[in-house]
Amino acid sequence: LAAISAAVLVAAGLTAWRLRQRDYFWKNPVAGARYTRFTDWEGSELDAAISPDGKFVAFLSDRDGPFDAWVTQVGSGEFRNLSKGQFQDLLNIFHRNIGFSDDAAHVWLRVSGKSGRSQTLWLAPTMGGALRPFLPNAVQVVWSPDRSRILYHTPDPGDPIFIADRNGGNPRQIFRSKPGIHNHFPTWSPDGRFVYFVRGEPATNEWDIWRLPSAGGVAERLTHHHSGVGYPTLLDERTLVYVATREDGSGSGLYGLDVNRRILHPLASGLEEYRSVASSADGLRLVATVANPVHNIWAAPISDHVVDDADVTRFNLPTVRAAAPRYGPDYLLYLSAKGGADGLWKYKDGSETELWKGSEGAVTVAPAISPDGAQVAFAVHGERQAHLCLMAADGTGVHRLAESLDVNDAPSWSPDGRWIAVVANDDMKANPLYKVPVDGGPPIRLVEGVTHDPVWSPDGRFILYSEALGSAVHRLRGVTPDKRPFPLPEVWVRYAGNRYRFLPGGKAVIVMQGEGWRQNFWMLDLTTEHLRQLTNLRPGFDMRSFDVSPDGKQILFDRYRENSDIVLID
Repeated sequence: LAAISAAVLVAAGLTAWRLRQRDYFWKNPVAGARYTRFTDWEGSELDAAISPDGKFVAFLSDRDGPFDAWVTQVGSGEFRNLSKGQFQDLLNIFHRNIGFSDDAAHVWLRVSGKSGRSQTLWLAPTMGGALRPFLPNAVQVVWSPDRSRILYHTPDPGDPIFIADRNGGNPRQIFRSKPGIHNHFPTWSPDGRFVYFVRGEPATNEWDIWRLPSAGGVAERLTHHHSGVGYPTLLDERTLVYVATREDGSGSGLYGLDVNRRILHPLASGLEEYRSVASSADGLRLVATVANPVHNIWAAPISDHVVDDADVTRFNLPTVRAAAPRYGPDYLLYLSAKGGADGLWKYKDGSETELWKGSEGAVTVAPAISPDGAQVAFAVHGERQAHLCLMAADGTGVHRLAESLDVNDAPSWSPDGRWIAVVANDDMKANPLYKVPVDGGPPIRLVEGVTHDPVWSPDGRFILYSEALGSAVHRLRGVTPDKRPFPLPEVWVRYAGNRYRFLPGGKAVIVMQGEGWRQNFWMLDLTTEHLRQLTNLRPGFDMRSFDVSPDGKQILFDRYRENSDIVLID
């Protein structure tokens, strides 16, 4: 009997250990929750925040035109516009831009300077009143659970994270990354012992959640998404909830993590795209933004005068959504999907063909068409890295190039068709610029550091790229194929998407400029260094990639809109 009892105890212990290893005892925190649609406005509501007591909700919305800060008391049905058009650039898709003070008496706002390289936090009375600056050179702020301290980070290189007194005095830096690596969405653990944050690179949209002791120390990585991640919020000491890109690339979902066991759990199924999430202090009420995004392609003429929306037309394609257009000699390539991750599509003579299925690996950056139009280079996201692939323009003969490279931006062909310029992730230490031989030889590193979006000039003299210097915008740079710097005027661009393309001949560059969802096209004359505005488009849309027609008369660009609403989860 003793032996049998011992065996039973050993078996029971082994079973319990296996169940714990599989996270069998994990409970979905939103299972059985009550979902209530909080807004149903035309346009987009973003960045929803909830007060610590769960009684107030604040968010950004373009209901009145520009994105403004709004606040409401739960159950009142009354919404108050706090900023009333006072600020043009409240929205930054890689940050939380709005939140509450510790006592919910104020709403804080992130306000960007005109250059995009300065940030200031402002305070607005929750019940209405005059706005005032609160914390200069700060991006986001969170009060500690005991209300004695604040946690924030600045836009300086490496996004240093600080802890200070509750009013901003006596700041103390607790963490800083290398320039080019960013630390966003800082938040406290419920007991104030740890600081959680999202760390990664905006231009490649590769992020994960980290934490470190609030007293300072070594940061530890908690997740391994290598994709869009944001808005971490803790419901209790162990349960972390956040939004992240789904594994198949089909939008963003709501995720949960036991921070002790480090096992990932999707919390919501279906086609809903979660853009943000926040929690009350007791973890019993969540507020989330859920999107039904619209993504399509538009055409704007290149004229000698500034054109507006009256001159812009939608480029009709058979697919429901389309992005990242690229002109071929007699066809068009773009990204699209039917219910899953984006694949690569071809439009020719009024009909579309799916060249690469997103189910075989998501295509998240624009493709590149060879100068003769016969071949296509594109990046496919696999389980651990994005591979550079090459295929014929009819979708046949797919094979990989430079398999060691983790490609993280759109590729670009040399005019002679012998090389492809790419940037690749170097274990979050840098994004070097390479040229890859099309015949399959080893890649050649051209530029060190944090580089993005290479575009080969039509005459082959140099490669245009952007360099991350640690700020919210990147500077345009040039390098020759034999590694020599190529002189360019000082021009700065936003860090997300493909922001510049050459005009035929290579004497001018079309540059996309602007912050948030207020973007336009400009022409940079490389000889005179003159920058001339081409468009004055209606704000409210994000533009991520574009191309210039072979005759230099038209810009084809994608327009993205969240089309999102706020949902309460009790």
